[in-house]
This record gives sequence, C-alpha cells and structure tokens, in this order.
Amino acid sequence: MKKFHFQFESVLKMRRHKRSMCRQLLGEILQADQRLIDQTEQLKQHRTEQLQEIRVRQAEGRVDIDGSTSLRYYAGQLQTQIQSIIANRGVIAKQIGLCRQALAKAEQEVKAMEKLSDKYRDAFLYTQNQKEMVELEETWSATQQTGGYQ
Repeated sequence: MKKFHFQFESVLKMRRHKRSMCRQLLGEILQADQRLIDQTEQLKQHRTEQLQEIRVRQAEGRVDIDGSTSLRYYAGQLQTQIQSIIANRGVIAKQIGLCRQALAKAEQEVKAMEKLSDKYRDAFLYTQNQKEMVELEETWSATQQTGGYQ
C-alpha cells in the first residue's frame, strides 16, 4: 500500500515551528515578569526594614539627624526603584498580551493545516481502499471465470 504524503508538510512544519517560537517567547517574557515581581518584593522588604530602622533610632530618645536623613534618602531611592519596576511590568504586560495573541493565531494556523492534512489523508485512504476493492473484485472475478482456485 502506498504511503500518504501531505503536500503541504513543509508549511505545517513551519507553522508548528512558529507556534513553538511563540510559546518559547511567551515563557521567557513570563519569566522576566516573575523576576520583576520577585525583585519588587525584595525591594519592598528592604524599604520596610529601612523605615523600621528609622523608627527604632527615633524610639531610643535621641535624634540622629544625619543617620535618619541617609536612611530616609535610601528608602526614597528604593521606592523610586520599585516605581521603575512597576512601570517595566506595565510594558511587559503589553508584551505578554501581544505574545498571547500571536500564540493564539499561530495555534489556529497549525490547527487549520492539521485539519487540511486530516482531510487529505482521509481522501487518500478512501482512494486507496477503493483501489483495493477494485483489485479484490477483479481477482475474485478472474477466479470465478477460471472455475475457482487451482
């Protein structure tokens, strides 16, 4: 029996590769977003520690202006970094949306080609079965004309 060969196999492979690349890119962007989330949490924790240190220093009853000022300045710098990361996460969120759209489109393209492949395979198998049926009928007919098996 003849083997089925899909005439658009190269297109299907290309679309599968595109889908794979979209998945990979989305994964990388999601990892980058998670790193930013982790970094934000670390900075928030560090900022909280700095503010707590200011409170501890003031609770002792003595005021260290230079120390408190430098701690407040550092806490302000940490807050600025946190805001910067939040802005970067906004950009990444847009990238994630675009990647998800591209992945959905790539998935649709692959499914369309796979459907076409299935349709062509079914037609091929139907044709092959028809040919086999004709051959069997011809063989049966030939054996009947010669009087059976010899």
